Amino acid sequence: MARQITIDPVTRIEGHARITIQLDDAGEVQDAKFHITQFRGFEKLCEGRPFHEMPSLMARICGICPVSHLVASAKACDALMAVQIPKTAASLRRVINLAQLVQSHALSFFYLSAPDLLLGLDSDPASRNVFGLMQTHPDIARDGIRLRQFGQQVIELLGGKRIHPAWVVPGGVSEPLSAEKREAIVGMIPDALAIVERALPAFKRVFDRFPAETGTFGRFPSLFMALVDEEGGLEHYDGLLRIVDAEGGVVEPGIHADEYQEYIGETVEPWSYLKSAYYKRRGYPDGLYRVGPLARLNVATMVGTPKAAREWSEFRQLDPGAVLSSFH
Repeated sequence: MARQITIDPVTRIEGHARITIQLDDAGEVQDAKFHITQFRGFEKLCEGRPFHEMPSLMARICGICPVSHLVASAKACDALMAVQIPKTAASLRRVINLAQLVQSHALSFFYLSAPDLLLGLDSDPASRNVFGLMQTHPDIARDGIRLRQFGQQVIELLGGKRIHPAWVVPGGVSEPLSAEKREAIVGMIPDALAIVERALPAFKRVFDRFPAETGTFGRFPSLFMALVDEEGGLEHYDGLLRIVDAEGGVVEPGIHADEYQEYIGETVEPWSYLKSAYYKRRGYPDGLYRVGPLARLNVATMVGTPKAAREWSEFRQLDPGAVLSSFH
């Protein structure tokens, strides 16, 4: 008989969700949905507020990645005022945004993914977490905690606090970087870099244990969209939006931020409060695209530093076109 399987809640994600799987009379999967259940209403609660409050309000969208929303909102306010912020202010915004990426990726990689990869997908769920990792792989668990701490400490040094900092403001930043804080940040970088260089080879050896998962998990043809600089290089703060297809072909080489609504449309599905964005010229759902780390590495034509370039080149060998599996 046809039936429905519900997984509620979905754990080890940054938010709240559930999954429903529809089975047909033969017991085969007919459909599956990932339900995003939270409703926040930020667009509505912001109506009528002074524009200069927006960055601090937008930071509250997420306690894990407040800096991303803070920076995006401040950039929108810059555009409202038609100002070009000082180069130093832009550089400081870049630093706090990169610190955000480090702490968020460390959380995802070491806390959420490592227990599955190192303890095994079939291991006891009660211990398949960061605490179980501390028992079996204490050095890796310690590295993960330390790397996230590095990112959070940089955010705190710059923004005054680790969660929901208000340091990025319309027109730049609210306080310059002191020599003392600069030296503190620079002094932590060698340790953080060493952690990354230990983790990469360790996890590459583990991937061979999961050929089925790497071949199928989130593997489907789609468009990819990410920021690039004027030369097509990896970009996180400014630049142009580039879209590539599943074969790695460039669909849109460079969309300016103020052209966004000409190229990107939005629709709503009945099973989610979130908007589904799509590339207008391909319509919905053919124009659906992926963003995030996988998209950034698929879209960029270079990454800027020798060590990163070696890793990126190895990554691009995983598939002949764009790398399609979200496992990576």
